[in-house]
Amino acid sequence: MEKFGVRDVMTDPPWRGRDLGRPLPDTPYAVSVSLPNWQHVIGYEEGDAEVVDKLQTGYPRFFVPRIVRQLERECLSKIGAASDEVCNIYPNRTAAGRCVEYIRERTDGWSVRMEPVHQEHAFAVVFPEKILQVAIDYWRYCGEGISGRHACFLMERGQCRRQEGIAARAELRARIAVDNGQNQEDVFLFPSGMAAVSAVQRSLNMLAPGKRSVQLDFPYVDVLRMQRELGAGNVFFPIGDTKALAELKQLIESNDPPCGVYCELPSNPLLRSVDLPAISEITRRCGIPLVVDDTVATNLNVDVFQYADLVTTSLTKYFSGKGDVLAGSITVNNSSPLAEVIRATLVNKSGENLWDEDAISLLENSRDYHQRMDRINETTPRLVAWLENHPAIDRIWYPTGETRSCYDAVRRSGGGYSGLFSLLLKDADKTSARFYDALEMCKGPSLGANFSLACPYMLLAHYRELEWCEGLGLSRWLVRVSIGLEDFDDLRLRLEKALDAI
Repeated sequence: MEKFGVRDVMTDPPWRGRDLGRPLPDTPYAVSVSLPNWQHVIGYEEGDAEVVDKLQTGYPRFFVPRIVRQLERECLSKIGAASDEVCNIYPNRTAAGRCVEYIRERTDGWSVRMEPVHQEHAFAVVFPEKILQVAIDYWRYCGEGISGRHACFLMERGQCRRQEGIAARAELRARIAVDNGQNQEDVFLFPSGMAAVSAVQRSLNMLAPGKRSVQLDFPYVDVLRMQRELGAGNVFFPIGDTKALAELKQLIESNDPPCGVYCELPSNPLLRSVDLPAISEITRRCGIPLVVDDTVATNLNVDVFQYADLVTTSLTKYFSGKGDVLAGSITVNNSSPLAEVIRATLVNKSGENLWDEDAISLLENSRDYHQRMDRINETTPRLVAWLENHPAIDRIWYPTGETRSCYDAVRRSGGGYSGLFSLLLKDADKTSARFYDALEMCKGPSLGANFSLACPYMLLAHYRELEWCEGLGLSRWLVRVSIGLEDFDDLRLRLEKALDAI
């Protein structure tokens, strides 16, 4: 593999145009990639070779890691695949089987098969290249693809630290359980946040076959799409206000109640919080599972278990911090009336498959999780307050904004408001690109890293549906910023220089 680790992206962020495609952080397992100019983001979305060909890595659900691509080629060669066949590789038979089923359900008679890789240490799903897009969708929405570390182990015939991996997963469950105030057996680990969310959807499908789900407030893009892909459709309330709650109550009490209700606290990218006490009162009465994602707030800042039946978290983000491992979790609320039945579906069907080396790395990364969040909670509100008073800023979205009372209803004693905010500049169509290009900060997908990270979020997440999003109040010019561990004065200077450039 290539040599990495030369550049500290926190002190020396690759923010200039010449830094296009560099991994963030500087490691072969980075989950973000440098897109330093506004036009680079557009080029990436348009598939422009001058941009795409320079990407050394990318978010692994959207950009298959290079080492995984090498393993795919090796696999195709060993099995004597036809010239028009390609494959995706999954860490176990269960995950690969789900992929096969997904592709077969969406294609008409095409041959799709599963092949063991390296004595069944992984499994390849092999299919004609003509139906590649269907396979790409599954890789993206379900988040169960083989990790870079797992692929590297297979390619290099490494020694598997199986016992250390088992111990790491046990310790991760224990620590997450303590932070959540739950039992260790109620914590389930997954190879990504989306793998955790898709496992929830499979659970809901078992509990209420053929029923739609509900999404309250505008969520992270793939959570909404996953419900539509893996479930029986969904009912979407773009704003989780009192009107939406009244309609939710009518739906739940109708002859066609949903299988479950999803929401984020706060939401991504508008950082709004829904009224969990009011929602829970509606769902609990009728036995409808309430699924809350606390990734952006973190379980150190909020306690959503007062109201949620189960909680999903992308451990890739703040829990890991380093930005070099994908992982996710589901925690079942042991005091929920639905706990026993939900737990049973997850035990039977989750196919937990966080790879040993990923678990070991995640455990090490997370050892200073509490201290990092304390620092981020202190720095971010100060930056938001400063930006809110800057003459170039039109609007800032942060949990202290329009729905603060809903956030505060579940905020822990001493908890903060976390490290993510979104901003909109005045005359945004003229100023946004200049601001972004001049910003001396890491720029690319993801959030929650130890290094600050900005992106034109709507372009990255909703490029093909910008007009629809704008109809729901999300500007295409919105810039999302995730604050890391840099000093307040350093970050303010970087932001100030970028604002001066417009």
